[in-house]
Amino acid sequence: MNPGADHKAQLLPLDANGKPIAGAGIAVQFNPATYSNTWNITWNEVGQSLQWTKTTAGDLVLTLNYDSYEARTDVREKTRYFKERLDPGQSKTGQAVGCLFQWGKTTYKGVVASLKEDFSLFLADGTPVRSVLTLTLKAWPQSG
Repeated sequence: MNPGADHKAQLLPLDANGKPIAGAGIAVQFNPATYSNTWNITWNEVGQSLQWTKTTAGDLVLTLNYDSYEARTDVREKTRYFKERLDPGQSKTGQAVGCLFQWGKTTYKGVVASLKEDFSLFLADGTPVRSVLTLTLKAWPQSG
Protein backbone atom coordinates (compact mmCIF):
# COMPACT_ATOMS: atom_id res chain seq x y z
CA MET A 1 0.00 0.00 0.00
CA ASN A 2 1.35 3.40 -0.95
CA PRO A 3 0.58 5.92 1.83
CA GLY A 4 0.75 8.84 -0.63
CA ALA A 5 -1.62 7.26 -3.16
CA ASP A 6 -4.64 9.29 -1.96
CA HIS A 7 -2.87 12.59 -2.65
CA LYS A 8 -1.81 13.54 -6.15
CA ALA A 9 1.28 15.75 -6.28
CA GLN A 10 1.03 18.99 -8.21
CA LEU A 11 3.12 21.96 -9.18
CA LEU A 12 1.64 25.45 -9.07
CA PRO A 13 3.42 28.18 -11.06
CA LEU A 14 3.88 31.35 -8.98
CA ASP A 15 3.91 35.00 -9.99
CA ALA A 16 6.54 37.52 -8.85
CA ASN A 17 4.70 37.96 -5.52
CA GLY A 18 4.77 34.23 -4.80
CA LYS A 19 1.05 33.76 -5.49
CA PRO A 20 -0.26 30.84 -7.61
CA ILE A 21 -1.23 31.71 -11.18
CA ALA A 22 -4.89 30.74 -11.67
CA GLY A 23 -5.50 27.79 -13.99
CA ALA A 24 -1.80 27.03 -14.49
CA GLY A 25 -1.36 24.08 -12.10
CA ILE A 26 0.38 20.94 -13.33
CA ALA A 27 -0.75 17.59 -11.94
CA VAL A 28 1.88 14.87 -12.15
CA GLN A 29 1.01 11.59 -13.86
CA PHE A 30 2.59 9.51 -11.06
CA ASN A 31 3.58 10.72 -7.60
CA PRO A 32 7.35 10.97 -7.15
CA ALA A 33 9.09 7.73 -6.22
CA THR A 34 11.84 9.85 -4.66
CA TYR A 35 12.79 13.44 -4.03
CA SER A 36 15.69 15.05 -2.22
CA ASN A 37 16.19 18.18 -0.12
CA THR A 38 19.44 19.96 0.63
CA TRP A 39 20.33 22.59 3.20
CA ASN A 40 23.14 25.09 2.82
CA ILE A 41 25.31 25.76 5.87
CA THR A 42 27.52 28.86 5.86
CA TRP A 43 30.73 29.03 7.91
CA ASN A 44 33.17 31.90 8.42
CA GLU A 45 36.83 31.59 9.32
CA VAL A 46 37.57 33.23 12.64
CA GLY A 47 41.26 33.03 13.36
CA GLN A 48 42.10 29.35 13.14
CA SER A 49 38.59 28.08 13.71
CA LEU A 50 35.25 28.08 11.94
CA GLN A 51 32.11 29.81 13.13
CA TRP A 52 28.65 28.84 11.93
CA THR A 53 26.86 31.78 10.31
CA LYS A 54 23.53 30.48 9.03
CA THR A 55 21.62 27.55 7.62
CA THR A 56 19.33 28.14 4.65
CA ALA A 57 17.04 25.98 2.57
CA GLY A 58 18.73 24.48 -0.44
CA ASP A 59 17.41 22.70 -3.49
CA LEU A 60 14.52 20.30 -3.90
CA VAL A 61 15.11 17.75 -6.65
CA LEU A 62 12.04 15.87 -7.92
CA THR A 63 12.08 12.83 -10.17
CA LEU A 64 8.80 12.42 -12.05
CA ASN A 65 7.87 9.52 -14.33
CA TYR A 66 5.65 9.89 -17.40
CA ASP A 67 4.34 7.13 -19.65
CA SER A 68 2.16 7.10 -22.77
CA TYR A 69 3.01 3.62 -24.08
CA GLU A 70 -0.52 2.20 -23.81
CA ALA A 71 -1.96 5.17 -25.72
CA ARG A 72 0.97 4.94 -28.18
CA THR A 73 1.30 8.73 -28.18
CA ASP A 74 4.29 11.01 -27.80
CA VAL A 75 5.03 11.38 -24.07
CA ARG A 76 6.16 14.96 -24.68
CA GLU A 77 2.47 15.88 -25.03
CA LYS A 78 2.19 15.14 -21.29
CA THR A 79 5.45 16.81 -20.24
CA ARG A 80 5.36 19.96 -22.39
CA TYR A 81 3.40 21.80 -19.69
CA PHE A 82 6.48 21.98 -17.52
CA LYS A 83 8.37 24.20 -19.93
CA GLU A 84 5.26 26.07 -21.11
CA ARG A 85 4.13 26.96 -17.59
CA LEU A 86 7.33 27.10 -15.52
CA ASP A 87 9.84 28.74 -17.89
CA PRO A 88 9.49 32.53 -17.41
CA GLY A 89 10.52 33.04 -21.04
CA GLN A 90 7.87 30.71 -22.47
CA SER A 91 4.96 30.79 -20.03
CA LYS A 92 1.61 31.24 -21.79
CA THR A 93 -0.46 31.53 -18.60
CA GLY A 94 1.23 34.54 -17.04
CA GLN A 95 4.77 35.38 -16.07
CA ALA A 96 5.69 32.36 -13.98
CA VAL A 97 8.58 33.21 -11.69
CA GLY A 98 8.47 30.36 -9.20
CA CYS A 99 6.77 27.11 -8.39
CA LEU A 100 5.02 25.56 -5.41
CA PHE A 101 5.33 21.77 -5.12
CA GLN A 102 2.48 20.20 -3.12
CA TRP A 103 2.01 16.57 -2.21
CA GLY A 104 -0.18 15.90 0.78
CA LYS A 105 1.49 17.67 3.72
CA THR A 106 4.75 18.16 1.80
CA THR A 107 5.22 21.61 0.25
CA TYR A 108 8.21 23.44 -1.19
CA LYS A 109 8.21 26.94 -2.64
CA GLY A 110 11.02 27.71 -5.05
CA VAL A 111 12.22 28.89 -8.42
CA VAL A 112 13.04 26.51 -11.25
CA ALA A 113 16.80 26.02 -11.48
CA SER A 114 16.75 23.25 -14.07
CA LEU A 115 14.54 20.77 -15.89
CA LYS A 116 15.92 17.63 -17.52
CA GLU A 117 13.95 15.03 -19.47
CA ASP A 118 15.35 11.55 -20.15
CA PHE A 119 13.56 9.26 -22.61
CA SER A 120 13.75 5.51 -22.08
CA LEU A 121 11.12 3.79 -24.26
CA PHE A 122 10.22 4.43 -27.89
CA LEU A 123 7.77 3.25 -30.53
CA ALA A 124 9.22 1.65 -33.67
CA ASP A 125 9.18 5.04 -35.43
CA GLY A 126 11.26 6.65 -32.66
CA THR A 127 8.39 8.39 -30.86
CA PRO A 128 9.26 8.62 -27.15
CA VAL A 129 6.59 7.06 -24.91
CA ARG A 130 8.33 7.00 -21.52
CA SER A 131 10.32 9.71 -19.81
CA VAL A 132 11.72 10.76 -16.48
CA LEU A 133 11.71 14.47 -15.62
CA THR A 134 14.23 15.76 -13.11
CA LEU A 135 13.10 19.13 -11.80
CA THR A 136 15.39 21.14 -9.53
CA LEU A 137 13.87 23.96 -7.49
CA LYS A 138 15.92 26.53 -5.56
CA ALA A 139 14.35 27.88 -2.38
CA TRP A 140 12.08 30.91 -2.72
CA PRO A 141 13.74 33.93 -1.10
CA GLN A 142 12.69 34.35 2.53
CA SER A 143 11.61 37.81 3.60
CA GLY A 144 13.24 39.43 6.60
